[in-house]
Amino acid sequence: MALSIASPAGAVTTVAELQAQINLLMAQLSTLQGGNANANTSYTFTQDLTLGGKGADVTSLQQFLVGGSYLNMPVGVAYGYFGNLTKAAVAKWQAANGISPAVGYWGPLSRAKANSMGGGSTGSTGSTGSTGSTGITTPGAEGTLTVTAGTVSNSTIYSGDAMAPILSFKAKALASDIAIQRVKIDLGTSSNIYSKVYSKIYLVDEAGKTIASSDLNSSTVVKDSDDIYYITLANFSSVVPMGTTKTYTVKVDVRSISSGSADLTSHTVRLAVNGVRGIDGAGIDQYSPAAATTVSKAVTTAATLADSASVTLSTGANTPLTQEVVAATGAANDQADKVTLLTFDIKAAKDNVTLTDLVATITPTGSTGATASSTYLYVGDTLVGTASVALATATFSDINVAIAKDTTKTFTLKADIQSANSTQTTFAATVAAAGMTAENSAGDSITGGNRTGSATGNNILVRNDGPIFTLVSKTIAYTPAATLTGATSTAKATFVIRANAVGSDIFFGTQAASTTFGFGTYKASVLTTLLDASTTSYAIPSSGVVTSGLTGANAFKISENGTADISVDFLFEGRTAAGVLLATDSYAVGVESIKWSLTGNNSISSTFMSGKTDWRTSTITMP
Repeated sequence: MALSIASPAGAVTTVAELQAQINLLMAQLSTLQGGNANANTSYTFTQDLTLGGKGADVTSLQQFLVGGSYLNMPVGVAYGYFGNLTKAAVAKWQAANGISPAVGYWGPLSRAKANSMGGGSTGSTGSTGSTGSTGITTPGAEGTLTVTAGTVSNSTIYSGDAMAPILSFKAKALASDIAIQRVKIDLGTSSNIYSKVYSKIYLVDEAGKTIASSDLNSSTVVKDSDDIYYITLANFSSVVPMGTTKTYTVKVDVRSISSGSADLTSHTVRLAVNGVRGIDGAGIDQYSPAAATTVSKAVTTAATLADSASVTLSTGANTPLTQEVVAATGAANDQADKVTLLTFDIKAAKDNVTLTDLVATITPTGSTGATASSTYLYVGDTLVGTASVALATATFSDINVAIAKDTTKTFTLKADIQSANSTQTTFAATVAAAGMTAENSAGDSITGGNRTGSATGNNILVRNDGPIFTLVSKTIAYTPAATLTGATSTAKATFVIRANAVGSDIFFGTQAASTTFGFGTYKASVLTTLLDASTTSYAIPSSGVVTSGLTGANAFKISENGTADISVDFLFEGRTAAGVLLATDSYAVGVESIKWSLTGNNSISSTFMSGKTDWRTSTITMP
């Protein structure tokens, strides 16, 4: 007597699946002999079962139904899977035993009735997978499973890594829900990949949940006739709803690999041919991908954590904005101490790191007067190093700042400014990756591509006397056009600017308001000259200023060390200079310059705020 088994290529890969085929032979034998395989002892039903369910409970239910002549298991169909035949048999048994509604769902009423009748018989364990419902919501529907490559951002794994992603795939279900229940992974032709590189493998869904895992060793990894090592992850069920795609990621734990090991090489991992198996609503196995090259990833194994340690440099969030600083201390009233030039972040990865030395560049431009002398390096409020400036370079030696693995420390660079004069000097500070000297936990230097990034500060403008301007507030309002011929809409921006006189008295307003304060209009964030008419006006501050004895009705003076808030309005029409209405868009207004003087003639212009979003209103839509 010959018995044959029909199964897709590559379907039998695990002991559990081999057991399923043994069950199939037993089912065939049972059918041919007219008996019920393995019917020997009573079985108590404890699980709700429905279409798509698998496992020992399903096998026992089927044997219970076969024994009562409600189910005829066809030759070639294994026990242990709840398909349409089993559903119909359950419905037939329910109708015969007064269970309503008789819809084929094996629930509490059916279980209680069957158990009261003595239950079924203990059957063979079915194929690998979860028992009970698979969560499929499309019973009876035949589907198609399509597997394509996903994206893994990194291509390098490191000694000692935990759950490092090495492969990703997308599973798409068409015409039916599909419950993914097995993933077979091609590990390549060398046993070193599991005996010396990987120790454990995981399957993680797109929600970050680990749905299957396995240790990697000679008991779990199988070498097929093609001399390729495979690992199969089973005993799970992850439903991909009909018409949707789910992304799954294969992750690994990496063994400890010593520096210089021959195992620090590149290798390729793939999904095996038909490596993803799912079950559709009709209970039919669906397989994908058709080729091993469909989902494939080249992975490089790097050295030990210490050898792979890295430091990354970036500009800090609290780096000072472009601004003016008045150096008015010291015997000659030309100094400013500990002016903040730059904040920057250094992140350690893969290992604990010690930053031993740091080089910063501080470049002055403009006046040849002001210079940066002593510099200071802080971590938080703690001073970690000092250095003098030579040829625009400050070198901080033996600072020995510890940065723990996968953490970031923020540094602040400050400088003493001296010899400032009335002509502005611009200071810009930078730190480059090559300017960092760091060691890993083994005391070895971190070099080359393991030092990355840069940090660049904004311009700090220094003179020995003048105002320090800060923006207190900024608003913009839109007034639609009146219903008059030729009338247009208007927008009004209002700024409150605080001026602090340092080093000397400061004069404003000896020229027209539009000359004292310069504004720019921005269309969709681009500085654009498009106005037909605009008006600038300001009010002399009610306090903190002197108006007597000055030339000009709008002139005022802020005495040395005094502070005053100046409210300035800028009004513009929604029409171009050619008389055409503005196109509907987003518009904003920014302060571009402020003129002032030390003598009363508005001869000096501060333009550090030009183009800066901090000195610009929010946008409005007009006309």
